[in-house]
Amino acid sequence: MTPTGHSRVSASVPASIWDFPEHGSRGPRARHDRAAIAALAVRIADAEGLDAVTMRRLAGELGIAVMSLYNYVPAKEHLAQLMTDQLAGEYAYPVTPPPDPRAAIADLARQTRDIARRHPWLAGLLHPPMPPGPNGLRYLDYFLGLLAGSRLGPGARLEIITMIRGFATMYGAMQAAPAGPGEQATAQAQALTRAAAQGRYPHLAAALAAAGPPRRHDDIFQSGIERLIETARLRLRQLPDQVRGRTAPGAPRIQWSRPGGDAGIR
Repeated sequence: MTPTGHSRVSASVPASIWDFPEHGSRGPRARHDRAAIAALAVRIADAEGLDAVTMRRLAGELGIAVMSLYNYVPAKEHLAQLMTDQLAGEYAYPVTPPPDPRAAIADLARQTRDIARRHPWLAGLLHPPMPPGPNGLRYLDYFLGLLAGSRLGPGARLEIITMIRGFATMYGAMQAAPAGPGEQATAQAQALTRAAAQGRYPHLAAALAAAGPPRRHDDIFQSGIERLIETARLRLRQLPDQVRGRTAPGAPRIQWSRPGGDAGIR
């Protein structure tokens, strides 16, 4: 047991904070809750960056001793779990099952990108992976529901979710960078042009020569998501209205097809 009354946490693989009671068994009566602590940590990170979020800073803002804070959050890794799940609560889900799962996946990716734009420090918390909380589990369950009709195994479905979420998060963080996406794109294009002019990268030179006019970042993001879906060989089609009407809310049923008529994914 830790001095706070929680079970000891492994230093190599931190346990999920949701495996612990809301408040330790020792110390004074709880005056705060995890949701308030997570919201405070997010506000500090938004204003000052992730490095500003320390246990001492949080305790000071809450008006409690640092050791008292450990009654609520046994370890710094648990604070990261709370912050990540706090942001996962910003997703908006449809009231009824979406008629077009492909469009629903794209919408979910756009929401991920926008969350990372608002909280660019989020990308710094995603490695190593951490146990999901209630909001993260809702996101995962909803996404898995969009893939429910596929012949992909559970592991492959989780890989797709990880790829799309990771791409959208990093893209949003890149757009939120101080230099701005426009300046970043210009600098990158200039560097590639200089490299191609050296004559040592023929494939790069050919690709640049065939490239069309610059595209908007939203268009690039959208095509990137579509390519990830295509890479996974997902062919999603809308359900007929009469079938969709029989689908229970919260458990979308999806039909899948591949060019050539075979259903599913090989």
